[in-house]
Amino acid sequence: MVEYVERYEEFALAMNNEGFTVIGHDHLGHGYTAQNPSQLGVFPESPEELIDDIERVTSLIQESYPELPIVLLGHSMGSLMCRYYVAKRKPPINALIIMATGQQPQFLTRFALILTECIRLIKGNKHRSKILTYLSTDSFNRSIKNSKTSVDWLSKNEESNQAYLKDPFCQFIPTIPMYRSIFYFSNQVASKQVIDEIPAQLPILVISGQEDPLGENGKGIERFVKLLKASHSKVSVRVVEEARHEILNEINRQDTYHFLADWMTKNMDG
Repeated sequence: MVEYVERYEEFALAMNNEGFTVIGHDHLGHGYTAQNPSQLGVFPESPEELIDDIERVTSLIQESYPELPIVLLGHSMGSLMCRYYVAKRKPPINALIIMATGQQPQFLTRFALILTECIRLIKGNKHRSKILTYLSTDSFNRSIKNSKTSVDWLSKNEESNQAYLKDPFCQFIPTIPMYRSIFYFSNQVASKQVIDEIPAQLPILVISGQEDPLGENGKGIERFVKLLKASHSKVSVRVVEEARHEILNEINRQDTYHFLADWMTKNMDG
């Protein structure tokens, strides 16, 4: 959310060195999917169109590399979308990595949806709401003690945080449909019904920073994993110590790279 795939070039190259082909997918309204800067943060009105876009990329990967197994990795907002995508569309993947996810109580996500709809009715779909930003991502940074920047919640890597603040692709306020989609997916994937729709025999890795506000410093991850393990037999869990939200950009990211490469090697054949 409010970033783009090129921020993860170091990770992609590290995986290349381990023998993996990496294909990055920017959500609509992010990175170069936007035709110009004014289109950054502009989402389609229907959340399902975002899932359609993920499905198109999956199909392209299948066509381009028919002989290779596919590991789907969803990070942050992408993790919510991937959880929904795998549950509802049953894509032909061999393993799933759910990274830096959340498991917010549904009464909160329902309230967020109602608030978003009220703002939409008053301001319209093109409105970029500072109120919703304040209540969502800004609240994560307020949980960091002695923060130096507005994005310290992302990681303890000051160089990465400064690069984010200077990057024009990371400096937009989302439009109403983007927030509506985020809250919609958050609400949907929090339900046991949707969790149970994820294929039971699919190898799944849930990985998160120990100090990630989105995962409630591990508490939200525990709730999600408990529900997931009740109906799935191939669940691995990794909590990265001394790490916040962006574990792929953290100070200790090399350890995470090695762990991910090892896990994929062991699990990508189903």
